[in-house]
Amino acid sequence: MNDPEPYAVLTRQQWQLLNDTLADLCGASGGSREDLHDLAVGVLETSRPAHWTTSMEDSPARSLWCRVYEIIGALAHLADAAPHDARQIRRLSVEVKWLAEHMRTFPGPVRVSECSDA
Repeated sequence: MNDPEPYAVLTRQQWQLLNDTLADLCGASGGSREDLHDLAVGVLETSRPAHWTTSMEDSPARSLWCRVYEIIGALAHLADAAPHDARQIRRLSVEVKWLAEHMRTFPGPVRVSECSDA
């Protein structure tokens, strides 16, 4: 399997600026285009070199976010390498489901507005 060819090289500051700009655009739309925001951030996230990880002190959230980034990478790899491989799609769906359940049960305060069946 070949890795996708890079089309551009970004500095860490350029990458962060794009990430912040996407967040600003989402906020400016009142969240009405959050689907596009999420898609763009997902693409941007898969282009982030591993050594640019966000510094996070040891906390209960650390293992969760490490797993989130692993799943993002696996999804990006699936999209690039085997987008029609039903077996891999189903295998990864189990991982995504596990992650979703872990996120739903993450300890800490929850505001009523954060709870939904979405």
